[in-house]
Amino acid sequence: MVIEQLTEAPLVPILRKVPYDKSTAIVKALVDGGVTSIEVTMESDRAEEIIAEAIQTHGNRVLVGAGTVLNIEDCRRAIEAGAQFIVTPALDEEVTAYAVEQNVPIIPGVFTPAEMMRAMKLGAEAIKLFPASVLGPAFIKDVKGPLSHIPIMTTGGITLETAADYIKAGAAAVGTGSALLKKDLIASNDWEGLKKETEKWIQAVTIHKVAG
Repeated sequence: MVIEQLTEAPLVPILRKVPYDKSTAIVKALVDGGVTSIEVTMESDRAEEIIAEAIQTHGNRVLVGAGTVLNIEDCRRAIEAGAQFIVTPALDEEVTAYAVEQNVPIIPGVFTPAEMMRAMKLGAEAIKLFPASVLGPAFIKDVKGPLSHIPIMTTGGITLETAADYIKAGAAAVGTGSALLKKDLIASNDWEGLKKETEKWIQAVTIHKVAG
């Protein structure tokens, strides 16, 4: 199952509108830093190419998914590019059904227990709690009581300092964008710095996952 690899290193870097000409170096730094999955948002410049090239180069080491999938057309383009999982910002039943029909795992964005249950009934592999920082780790701990069978990826407003709290509370993985993919590192082509930043995140969430 995709969720097993997503949680192997429970950190999902989100490449949102990164410069296409730097995407290869960004992905390499993330992979070298220890991630086992990445998400490329579909509104990014040449998103399909970034997805396809990342799979071609690192497909034996990481899962490459598509995020910010807003409609069936986005989903179709992502799957044609080779996306190995789909992530949406909200629960769109048509998009969820389409991905399931195509046998591509989908992780819909949800905000309530009712949406979590509906997503799983539609065939979702896991759910994305978004925006997670509004609800906080305590929500995950509470909801995992009755809904312990639902894998939760948390995204939105999570920092290096708070990421571990979500894992300890029961989240299967944490998604992060600019908090990890720092603009200054990318602007200065500091790929070693991005690798080290990735290692910090991996260490934080992995230690707490094992400890928890």
